Amino acid sequence: MARAKKTKAPEFDRDAWEYLTFAPGHECSACHRPIGDLEPALRGAIDRTSGAPAPVYRHDKCPTRAVAA
Repeated sequence: MARAKKTKAPEFDRDAWEYLTFAPGHECSACHRPIGDLEPALRGAIDRTSGAPAPVYRHDKCPTRAVAA
């Protein structure tokens, strides 16, 4: 019986976006325009001094995000 290869667990980068989702009604954190109903958005979180991290959303193809990166 063959053994599975041991792989190193990926390190989590806190600044990375968590996943691609839909966020109608939320505002893009880069361009401050509303995110449409069927418009893909990246979800992330920012730390707050009091309480749990707050979710933030950005357009998947936001022109402002490309310049900032």
